[in-house]
Amino acid sequence: MRLQVLSHRRAVSAASTMLCFALAGCGGNNNNRCFIESITVSPSSAIVDHTAAPPGNTQQFAAFAGSVPQGCAVAQSNLTNVIWSVSDPANVSIGSTPGPSFGIATCKAATAGAVTVTGTLNQTDFAPVKATATLTCN
Repeated sequence: MRLQVLSHRRAVSAASTMLCFALAGCGGNNNNRCFIESITVSPSSAIVDHTAAPPGNTQQFAAFAGSVPQGCAVAQSNLTNVIWSVSDPANVSIGSTPGPSFGIATCKAATAGAVTVTGTLNQTDFAPVKATATLTCN
């Protein structure tokens, strides 16, 4: 009888522990609201010679997680699901699909001033977040 009681207590303890982990997210944020609140783009500004031969007429941009709600954690690596865009697509192009040109801006001609490079991170169930940098093509 004593063996049955100990086995039952162990089973209840194990079930309680598993339920606790499931409800609390293993000690993490238990509100299931983990998302990226902001991102940063690096470098924040760049100047490129549009007359240089490739890759001299290009600039690699990368986006990183900026902030997340307290209790959440994200990897601090280059975000590969950012959508890249530029304010002057006639003179600058940027790779926005995964692959070797992802985040690489190419100066096709001189720009009148700084072009805005925008990284947008779309998130399921949360608002998209954006960050910008500038690129001048001489």
